Amino acid sequence: MFADERKSKIIDMIHQNHSVTTSELTEIFQVSLETIRRDLESMEKQGLLKRVHGGAVSVKELQSYSNLTVRSNSRQAEKRKLAFMACSYIKEKDYIALDTGSTAIELAKAICERFQNLTILTNSLEVFHILSERKEYQIILAGGYYLSEEKSFYGHLTLDMIRQLHVKKCFITPSGVSLDFGISDHVQELIDIQRAMLEIADEVYILADSSKFESYAPLKICDLDTSYQYLTDTSLPENIFETYQKASISIKK
Repeated sequence: MFADERKSKIIDMIHQNHSVTTSELTEIFQVSLETIRRDLESMEKQGLLKRVHGGAVSVKELQSYSNLTVRSNSRQAEKRKLAFMACSYIKEKDYIALDTGSTAIELAKAICERFQNLTILTNSLEVFHILSERKEYQIILAGGYYLSEEKSFYGHLTLDMIRQLHVKKCFITPSGVSLDFGISDHVQELIDIQRAMLEIADEVYILADSSKFESYAPLKICDLDTSYQYLTDTSLPENIFETYQKASISIKK
């Protein structure tokens, strides 16, 4: 098999599976490890992939924006699993903060099923409506200007309220997570809210399904922080998982 044909097949594999490992490539193409490494290096220079420890992944893609209603009907099973995983880090009588979005909504539903006594800060009207069904909860809705497409509040009034508070745990649900660009999202009005929640929390949990890793949204929230916990689903490619581990980023799946 010629090198160009082999490279074309490697690209097809990455498009289909989002990642490849050097061990599987040497076995499939019956060539040396050094040959595969040269192929991947050449393809990375062409912008066709990104090399990681033990293989390669698809180049980061800009996540397109969809409003809350659309996102709420996407990857529901993954978001539900993430929500229950996040609940394992919550304890009765905790003070926690939840941001906005479809994953935050699933987390609110899961919290209602599991806990009796919590104090919860949010700027999401949808999250508030779900949590308000539990009369035992102390809920703080950080109000301000209303962003209808996200059903959330933003602006200086919201920020002023959040910055007067302190929480034990904060749960952020971004659109993109990457080693190069950090944690990112789409909605300018909500970026400052997410940053403020990070600042008032003792512990930070980033909830992102596997499709959001090594992709990015246009607006950066913050750099990756080794003190944060990153929660995702079991579909995250193993070589991405290992690359983040090598960078001292703790991912739970």
